[in-house]
Amino acid sequence: MPTEQADVVIIGSGYGGSVPAARLAEAGMRVVVLERGPRNAAKDFRQSDDPKYLQTIVELVVSASNVAFRTGTMVGGASIPMDGAHFRMPQKSFDVLDGSGRAYWPEVYSRAALDPYYAVAEQMFSVRQFSWSEVPKAGGLFAKMLAAAGASAERARLNYTDCLGCGFCSQGCLYDKKNDLLRTYIPLAEAHGAEFRSGALVAHLEPSGTGYLVSYELGGQAAQIWGQRVFVAGGGIHTPALLLRSAKYLPGLSAHVGEHFNTNGEHAFLGILPPEFDDLSTYVAYKGSDNAAVMSFHWFDSDGFTLHPGGGFEPTVFAATLARAGDDVLPSKAWGMEYKRFVEEVYPHRLIGFSALGLADGHRAVTIDSKGKALVVDRDRSAYDAYLDRLESIVFAMGATSGVKLLPSTSRKLAGTTSAHLLSACRMADSVADGVVDADGQVFGHENLYVCDASAVPYALAVNPALTITAIAERTAEKVIAKG
Repeated sequence: MPTEQADVVIIGSGYGGSVPAARLAEAGMRVVVLERGPRNAAKDFRQSDDPKYLQTIVELVVSASNVAFRTGTMVGGASIPMDGAHFRMPQKSFDVLDGSGRAYWPEVYSRAALDPYYAVAEQMFSVRQFSWSEVPKAGGLFAKMLAAAGASAERARLNYTDCLGCGFCSQGCLYDKKNDLLRTYIPLAEAHGAEFRSGALVAHLEPSGTGYLVSYELGGQAAQIWGQRVFVAGGGIHTPALLLRSAKYLPGLSAHVGEHFNTNGEHAFLGILPPEFDDLSTYVAYKGSDNAAVMSFHWFDSDGFTLHPGGGFEPTVFAATLARAGDDVLPSKAWGMEYKRFVEEVYPHRLIGFSALGLADGHRAVTIDSKGKALVVDRDRSAYDAYLDRLESIVFAMGATSGVKLLPSTSRKLAGTTSAHLLSACRMADSVADGVVDADGQVFGHENLYVCDASAVPYALAVNPALTITAIAERTAEKVIAKG
C-alpha cells in the first residue's frame, strides 16, 4: 500500500467531483481530488474564439466518425465554459420508459425526491430567474418568434450575478460574474481541508484491502494514492473510459459500462429573421450572453423537447451550414466576397441561434483503444433519427408560421455527433442487469466505489443537466456520510 492515503479520493473536479469533495470534507474526511487539467482563475480567461485557446479550456474528444464532444478540462470542469443554465428536471423526464417498459430512473428517484437537493444546489450557485430587463435582445427576438407561432416562452434560470453581456461566457468569464464551482463548492471544500491536485492524469484504479489504489501521473512522474472510498467523476466520456481501463481489476463490472451514451437530444438551429421582423438595427448577433435568458417548455408535454436560444455566436461557426447554393439569403460558398457581404449585412442583425434538448435515445458508446484512450463509437441511431424527424418538423413549421427561415446548424449526418451534454455511459439502475451503479451511485459489486457525474444520469433530461448532476451529487454525498 502506498504511503499516501485518504478517506476519499475523487477523480475529476466538475459538478460530480467538487460537490462530494465539499460535503465529505465538511464531515471531517480527508479528501484528495485528482484533476487532469490546470487550475485557472478569471484573470486567465480570454475573450477569444481562437481554437488554440478554446482547447485549453475545453477538450474535444474526437469520435470514430471524426466529430467532437466537448468536455471540461480544468479545475471546476464544465462549470467554467458552460452557459449558466440551471433547471430542475421535470417529472415527465423521470417517467420515461425504455422499449421493454422499464423505467430508466431507479425507483427512488422523482422530482419530489430531488427537490430538496435542487434547492441546496440553487442556493449554492445563486441560481435565479432573470428579469425581463436582463434578457438580451436575442432572447426577446426568440420569444417574439415563438409568440408569432402561438407558442410560449419564459425567462431562464441562470447562475450569473450582474452579467455584462460581453458574449464570451463559454470561453470562461473574464469578469468573474458566473457563480461556478470555483466560487462555490471548491472554496468550501478547501476551507475544510480538501486538496485539489491539478495536472493529475489517472491511469486506472484497483481494489486494495478495504479501499482502492488509484494510479496516476503528476508532472511526468508516476504516483499512487489509496482511498477508503473512491469517486469517479471524470465526466461522461472519461469516467467510462477509466472504468474500462480498470475492468481487469474489477471482476463483475457491468457490461453496460460505456453503452447508452446520450447527448440529451441536443440539436441546434439557425434562424434568419426577415428585415421587417423587428427593429433589428439594435440587435447584434455576436453580443450578449451565450445564454439568451429565455427558454420554452411549450412542446415538452406533447413532444418531449425544450428550446433554448443563445447569443454571441461567431460567423465561422456556421460557415459550412451557410454554404447552400440556390438560397435567396444564404451565400453559395463560405468564403470570398459573397460570404463577406453576408457577414457584413445579414449576420450582425438577422441571425438567431437556438438549441433543442429532448427525451431522445442514446446512439453511441464509449470504448477505449489499445492504449486506453477514450473513443466514441456508433450504435443504432434509428430511434434518435425518429426523434429528429419529429423535432425538425415541429420547429420548421413554427418558423414558417412566424416568418423566420429556420435550418439545422449541422447536417442530419452530423446531428447528435457533437455536444457538451454527455450522459448515461455508466448509467444508474435498480440492478446490474440494467446499469453500472445503483441509486446511490455505488458501482454494482464494488463497495465504496462510486460514479458521480453526467455518465450516471440514466437518460436524457430535456433540460441542461448541470443542476441535476449537482443534486444527485449532494444526495450521493449524504448517503456516504450516513453510511459512515
